[in-house]
Amino acid sequence: MSISLNEEATPTEPDTALILEHLPGLVWTTDATGTISYCNTRLGEYAGIDFGMSRSSHWASVLHPDDAMYAVQYGQSARRTKGHTVINARLRRNDGEFRWFELSASPLADGGKVCWLATELHESASDRTQEEIESRFRRFVNSLSVPALLITPAFELEFANQAALRWYGFLPEGSEQEALADMEPRKFDEILLPLKAHMKGEQTAVVSYQAQHADGTPRWLEAQVVPILEKSGELTNYFVLQNDVQDSRDAAYLLGKEMEILDMVARGTPSASVLQELCNVVDDLIPDLLCCFLELSLDRKFFRMGAAPRLPSEFREIFDRKSVAADKNACSFAALTKKAVEIQNLVETDHSNTSMGQFMLANKLNYCRAIPILSPYGNTAGIFAILRQQHFELKPRELQIVDRVAHIAGISIDRTRHEEALVKRETQFKRSQAQLVAAQRISSTGSFTSDIQRGENIWSEEFYRIFDLDPELEPSIDAVRERIHPEDLELFNVEMQRGLAGEGSDFVFRIIRTDASVRFIRGLAKVTHYIGDHPIFMGTVQDITETKRAEDALRRGEEALLKAREELAYVSRAMTISALTTSIAHEVSQPLSGILANANACVRLLALDPPDIASAADTARRTIRDTMRATEVVKRLRAMFNRQSPAMDEIDLNEIAREVIALSARDMRERSIVLESGLASGLPSVRGDRIQLQQVILNLVLNGIEAMVEIEGRPRRLLVLTSREEEMVTLSIVDAGVGIAADSAERLFEPFFTTKRNGMGIGLSISRSIIENHGGSMWATPNDGPGTTVTFSIPRTPPLAPSV
Repeated sequence: MSISLNEEATPTEPDTALILEHLPGLVWTTDATGTISYCNTRLGEYAGIDFGMSRSSHWASVLHPDDAMYAVQYGQSARRTKGHTVINARLRRNDGEFRWFELSASPLADGGKVCWLATELHESASDRTQEEIESRFRRFVNSLSVPALLITPAFELEFANQAALRWYGFLPEGSEQEALADMEPRKFDEILLPLKAHMKGEQTAVVSYQAQHADGTPRWLEAQVVPILEKSGELTNYFVLQNDVQDSRDAAYLLGKEMEILDMVARGTPSASVLQELCNVVDDLIPDLLCCFLELSLDRKFFRMGAAPRLPSEFREIFDRKSVAADKNACSFAALTKKAVEIQNLVETDHSNTSMGQFMLANKLNYCRAIPILSPYGNTAGIFAILRQQHFELKPRELQIVDRVAHIAGISIDRTRHEEALVKRETQFKRSQAQLVAAQRISSTGSFTSDIQRGENIWSEEFYRIFDLDPELEPSIDAVRERIHPEDLELFNVEMQRGLAGEGSDFVFRIIRTDASVRFIRGLAKVTHYIGDHPIFMGTVQDITETKRAEDALRRGEEALLKAREELAYVSRAMTISALTTSIAHEVSQPLSGILANANACVRLLALDPPDIASAADTARRTIRDTMRATEVVKRLRAMFNRQSPAMDEIDLNEIAREVIALSARDMRERSIVLESGLASGLPSVRGDRIQLQQVILNLVLNGIEAMVEIEGRPRRLLVLTSREEEMVTLSIVDAGVGIAADSAERLFEPFFTTKRNGMGIGLSISRSIIENHGGSMWATPNDGPGTTVTFSIPRTPPLAPSV
């Protein structure tokens, strides 16, 4: 009787169970471990085994020991590949005889199970010779895609299939040779020594060890060892199936390292440590590769060393803090072009002349590949460089390792760059805040943001200091209002009402601090935006007390300066008149002498008998004329000494120029100075103070005379010119004196600057001030020849509007 060992796997459909019971063969199913989970009645009757509920059986227990290993392997292959498999194997009958069956293995969709159908071939084990059996077994083993070995109990290699010979490099790829090559005994040792070391003294079903692959690299193998026993139980051989698990071990190692390194990144480990660990991963998985990571500065202009654990320190010196564009090497090209750069044979390229190329040659490195690590924004963030002594194409496994390592490096570098950018922004923000606080303290300016309607305010540190408020105090308008001077409180309230209406403000008010001091404050606020219908203000308050005091002091200073300027002008006029004393005395003495002579003549004419009345009358008229003449001279002199306020009248510039020329004519004659005038006819009048303008012209004439006192060997000429230029009337004094340097022309008008031996240096400064007060300007220029020209221009009197 046959029953299921797994109730869940028992066919429950009646029709299915009926079909399986009536199939002309033995039917059973196995799970992933090879344990029978279902069998039909025929298998139980044939094998004479009671598959009861009390014990589970591996299906290999009904197989011939020589067929067990490869039959089980076929079953596992069918389960992995999900393909139909047919093999021949011997099954033990209930009387102990082995009969040949054709076994068909079909994978089921349910949990990796396999369904077996065994059909008898009607020949017994004795019908085949041992040679046929072994030949058939070896042909079967050779057909396996995995390396398989047959080893004697003394650990000598008896047989290796083609897959094993190719794996160890003893059989060229694609060869159909079915037997062992003629190999030296040491070759067998290369295959068996690692296996012996793990099997010695142990009967282990699965052995893991390293062996040398055909490409010369050590690789991890996982071997399933199945002992082959005679009927008597004597061990005849070990059948070994080898599975190359290096890639899976590498994948597991890489996955574990990835998780570990990503955890480092997540915990904020510095990128240098992360990149160092990634280099260690590459070193472990691809030992013949030398690798390094370079990071780029935030502005992408400079390299900085990330990690290069197996490279000499000279490599760091080539790149660390060096310009990306300085050395046209592979890493620089990759950084600039954002494309991978591969150098397969360094000595055949121009890269050998670069600093990196010289380093590679010195260290016998001839292959390089520089891979750019790009940021999420497409910019180069770093370089992953791998170096080798010779060029070998990277295998798919190696390419996968390089790509995954570069990807994780990109994550770490990107995080580091974000942190650096954040730190930089935070530093800049803190520096800006510190600068703002310092600037506000220096300028005594506080800032605020205010929603007046909601009573929400934000004040700067300087705002609190200006109003002498506790920094812990909650900002409020009422707190400010308590500091307002009583006389300015109404003004402050009006400005607050304007703010509530959404208008800006700019006004000056006073506050009283806790020490009873009064400070002047300028408040400025503007609406920056609205939240709903609420205007949000941003503004400043500035303590302008010192400015107000300075303005008052400046105003007082200007008043004092104006008074001093008037005093200086008076002194200047006095000095000018003093210089003209001789000429004035001559001008006055002439009419006085005429008056005296005429008076004496008049007396004599009247004393005649009869008196000469007509002649006496003429003499009296001449006396009156000379008296008027002397009176006019005295009036002009008195006006120049008079300290009266300026009187603005319409003035003929030609007329006052002639008056000045007349006053200074005698002085010029005594100094042999030729006076020439070019007074323009029809000159418009100007509006100004007659006495001040006369003083200016006289000062310029005297300066010209003074400049020519020491001139010898050429004519002393003084030219007085007037002209009209558009809306200005111009007067120029041209002398032939010592002249001035071009760079001194403007300095002539500076107070107390003089080129005279005994001059005070205030005449031209006062003269320019007078002209500028008349809305004009004054300047000096060196002549083409000897001497200097000093010119001033003032606006003409506007013409009267025509009457309608």
